[in-house]
Amino acid sequence: MSLTLEKILVQSLADVKNRFNENITKSDIMYCLMEAVGKDKSYIIANHDKKIDGNQLIKFNFFFDSLQDGVPLAYVLGNQFFYKYKYYVNHNVLIPRPETEIIISEIINRGDQIYKPKKNFNVIDAGSGSGCIGLSIASERNEWNVILSEKSLGASKVLNKNYQSEYRENCFLVMSDWLSAFKEDTADMIVSNPPYIKTNCIEIDKSVSNYEPAEALFSPDEGLSDIKRIISESKKVLRKDGLLFIENGFDQSEKVVEILKENYYEDIDIILDYNNIKRFTVSRSP
Repeated sequence: MSLTLEKILVQSLADVKNRFNENITKSDIMYCLMEAVGKDKSYIIANHDKKIDGNQLIKFNFFFDSLQDGVPLAYVLGNQFFYKYKYYVNHNVLIPRPETEIIISEIINRGDQIYKPKKNFNVIDAGSGSGCIGLSIASERNEWNVILSEKSLGASKVLNKNYQSEYRENCFLVMSDWLSAFKEDTADMIVSNPPYIKTNCIEIDKSVSNYEPAEALFSPDEGLSDIKRIISESKKVLRKDGLLFIENGFDQSEKVVEILKENYYEDIDIILDYNNIKRFTVSRSP
């Protein structure tokens, strides 16, 4: 007997409840169904009595089984929405998170204040991963040059796929270990979401530690090793009065401010995320 879209949703939700799997929501199941049939949510609701074909059912079952095995939804579907855009992701890159989105508007607002027409305005996304930060900025401001920097070969393949999916003439891809490949005084703004979790952290969710790349999550020296390196290298790469944006852990903000002050950065601001957590610092180069 053929299944309707509504029947699949009802049966899948019942299966989740029977297994007491509280990690899977009705929304997760809906996203799997949307991806399987290639339609949006409004279509599923309006055509709830439409029968699903065999190939679509096979795709949905694969997505749903992976979800029940504990694979994060973004890796199951192979994509994640971030800011206004949809990005391809796999296990080689971190899953873009909503709490990081707020930095895009902050970068754009501050960049608009210092941008001068007819002058090369360069933004470096250091450790781009999927490219969600840099590509979103490039899409919003096509008059800025956005350099996407990444050192991981696996992550670079994901980055290139997202770059090619919607080609942006103001974007450039560079293989670099943080900022080591860049000359002095080349950037007006640098943004980075580096690894900042303590290497011995036991509080991290298993859906993160089991599936997302460890090299993008964990950092030595209480999670501050990579942040220290970015702050140090940015001093050379940033132009006079250039801006540095760094994402950090929920309990690291004060320490990051100390490191910035030790490196003579000025006008240091702490930016809260949607949960009012001290998530970012922005500072002006010395």
